[in-house]
Amino acid sequence: MDLTPDSDDPPPEVTWAVRLQASRLVVREPNKREVPYPLDGKAFRLGRAEDNRIIVKAEFVAAHQLRFEPTGVGDGYRVRDLGGPCSLMFNGHQVPEHELRHGDVLRVGDPYTGSFVTITYQRLARTLAPSDDQQVPRCRLDLPEVTIGREGCELTLASLLVSRRHATVRALPEGHEVRDLNSANGTFVNGERVQQSKRLARGDIIQVGPFKLVYDGRSLDSYDHRGAIELKARRLMRVVGGGKVILDRVSLAIQPREFVAIVGGSGAGKSTLLGALSGFSRASEGDVLVNGDDYYANFAAYRGSIGYVPQSDILHQTLTVDEALRFTAQLRLPEDTGDAEIAARVERVLADVDIEDRRTTRISELSGGQRKRVSIAAELLADPSLFFLDEPTSGLDPGLEKRLMYTLRRLADGGRTIVMVTHATANIHQCDHIAFMADGRLVWFGPPADALQHFGVRSGDFADIYTKVDGDAHESHPLVQGELRTEYGRWREAHERGEPSLAELWELRYRRSDARTRYIVERLAGGTRAPAVKPSKLTTSQQNRSATSLTSMRVGAVTPEDRPEPARVSAWQQWLILVRRNIRLLAVDRRNLVTLLLQAPIIGAILVLVARPTALQDLQSSHGRLVLFLVALVAVWCGILCSARELTKERAIYRRERLANLRIGPYLLAKFVVLAAICLVQSVVLLSVLAIKVDFSAAVTTFTATGPVAVVRGVAGLGFFGALLVTTFLSSLSGLGMGLLLSSTSSTSDRAMSVVPLVLVPQLLLALALVSLPAGLAPLSYVTSARWAMEAFGSLTHLQPPRDFAACTIPGNPLSCPIYPTVDYDPSTAHVVEVWGVLLAYTALCVAVAAVVLARRDRER
Repeated sequence: MDLTPDSDDPPPEVTWAVRLQASRLVVREPNKREVPYPLDGKAFRLGRAEDNRIIVKAEFVAAHQLRFEPTGVGDGYRVRDLGGPCSLMFNGHQVPEHELRHGDVLRVGDPYTGSFVTITYQRLARTLAPSDDQQVPRCRLDLPEVTIGREGCELTLASLLVSRRHATVRALPEGHEVRDLNSANGTFVNGERVQQSKRLARGDIIQVGPFKLVYDGRSLDSYDHRGAIELKARRLMRVVGGGKVILDRVSLAIQPREFVAIVGGSGAGKSTLLGALSGFSRASEGDVLVNGDDYYANFAAYRGSIGYVPQSDILHQTLTVDEALRFTAQLRLPEDTGDAEIAARVERVLADVDIEDRRTTRISELSGGQRKRVSIAAELLADPSLFFLDEPTSGLDPGLEKRLMYTLRRLADGGRTIVMVTHATANIHQCDHIAFMADGRLVWFGPPADALQHFGVRSGDFADIYTKVDGDAHESHPLVQGELRTEYGRWREAHERGEPSLAELWELRYRRSDARTRYIVERLAGGTRAPAVKPSKLTTSQQNRSATSLTSMRVGAVTPEDRPEPARVSAWQQWLILVRRNIRLLAVDRRNLVTLLLQAPIIGAILVLVARPTALQDLQSSHGRLVLFLVALVAVWCGILCSARELTKERAIYRRERLANLRIGPYLLAKFVVLAAICLVQSVVLLSVLAIKVDFSAAVTTFTATGPVAVVRGVAGLGFFGALLVTTFLSSLSGLGMGLLLSSTSSTSDRAMSVVPLVLVPQLLLALALVSLPAGLAPLSYVTSARWAMEAFGSLTHLQPPRDFAACTIPGNPLSCPIYPTVDYDPSTAHVVEVWGVLLAYTALCVAVAAVVLARRDRER
């Protein structure tokens, strides 16, 4: 029997508090609780000096910082900045003055220390519930066709998540249909993506970027959700192998423009909760709602509105800040976004995170805090309304941590809902609320200052909360004997055996607290943020359809197949951008580029030392076969080394871009093409160096049963050297494919490199060039690309097939020794081309399997 109130439904009666004053200011200084100041319709000042009506002690505030004046309209007020070291900020931007409306949050902040004084304006008979979505003008459907897009359309929706020409609504004999115009982020009707066109019914909701359009049969009512994202979670659970629960019935509600931190000790479930809320690693059970929509079911529709910054850096360290942001913008913004728009957007996000002066600096040369801000800037490019960050302050010194929290606070004020995981609590008062996790349980959700009182921490240090929630709650524990006595007794009544954890008892206390009722129960019971549809004008089926799209649907266990497809983008365009980026990455990483390019001449020089000048002219000698086999092995080796670390070294970047709109095909093929160019250069250099000593003449005399015969080796149009070069290049490509496959299956670069010998040794032993295999095992050689490379080399050079001299029937007679099983050095052009095709197929298979591995990992998130 569970005696705790586990339901998230509201109590039978919920009374909203009404302000007794006409209006008031609520002031909060750093590390202090809120203080209300009723207003009486008279002008006054705020500052540090004693002659101010509202006195604040923060050192960064001027003696006379702000002046509040009545507007003369009702009980309204206007605020003016009187100057000083710090400026008045509203919605994340500096303003000289501002006319106040209910719920406005003003801040006086010090960018150098990252500290704020927060001032909230409240008016009579208002509650703190979020304001309605901003409604933009209605679009009447009087024309035969109405175009929706970012600019130059009948219905203009100003957002970079909207393509320039995004969709059209066409008139039909009865009603209308919506048609997607191959937009980058898609058009959705009631949460389902429009593939080509879809007929509309009254009450249908069309989603285009951050806008929702309600169709009533004759017009579209547009609602802009930017800056108005509300996130609700009900009873989230995540169960991993062995039935272990790492997220246990967590519910919370985050309102628009709130800055929420998820805190707790190691293994408390912080990142698990963030993954469930963001959709990056989904909950096994529970509801996640965004503005009333089922977030998981409609994830594709909200994909472009999400910003996600993982713990690892999500930009290439060798690029400059400007280069990295431009490439990211090209990948994430619609294809029709012009260079000028991208440049303007980059300028804007750099200003938002206050790092304009570092735009030409390599990311690797930035400090830890600056790199975090650049990662945040990359996420701001698409102007997301919902922002998730996993340990953004990790590894930062206290000063940088405070400034980063200052930046996040400004971004939240600027219209974003921000959820952050952190283990650092020194600057936690910058947040509106904290979600304190312990043992996978939510033990507090509410304002930071109230958390100290809830846990009985009088020192003011949040670190003291960690010690109070960690460990087992045995009967003799001081907390059980003291403040948790009641909770322990209730737990013992419901459980005959075992001992609870302290986290369970604190969860029991929070579930029965007024804070949970105010910040979770009442918020979850509040109306959804979705646009309202009048049921009286709709049929029952239409009402049901609208309700389904605007209210929650039970998630339950989410299978991999339920994951949404990536946003539809041009594979060709993505491939071009990725190719340009990969070329730039190679060009700026000169040490790696030089290492790759020097491999071939160095190894070629070593081969020159051991090769004879006539190695390819004496067709009866095994020396020529040895030289060619070494060339094949080196080619495969170079290909593997080019690519074995290519995917693992940017795994965090790949995962983030994949969550946005990256397609696996263009990603792998862009890697392949650029690295293939390196392989081609290596192949040319390798054979050119070898040609310094070895005679590559095409004409040669071979001996047959009828006597000596002069032949000219090679393939028509390529010649002998050209055909050898093609074989070397294709061998290197096969190694490149194997390297990409290794990289896709390895978690780290070191692990990928440790597996390389396990791939190369079979190439050496199973290639049927130096060692024979029993007839039954010989087919194993088909799985090694060196075997096919050696067969192409042998056929082109007209070599005698290798023989097993240990199995000769007539001692001393080489002709009586059996040829290696399955080896065929047929010199015909048809056979050579066939073997080349096998090498190409081998490479394609490796790349295809790598793509499957990457896709499977995506589904397992």
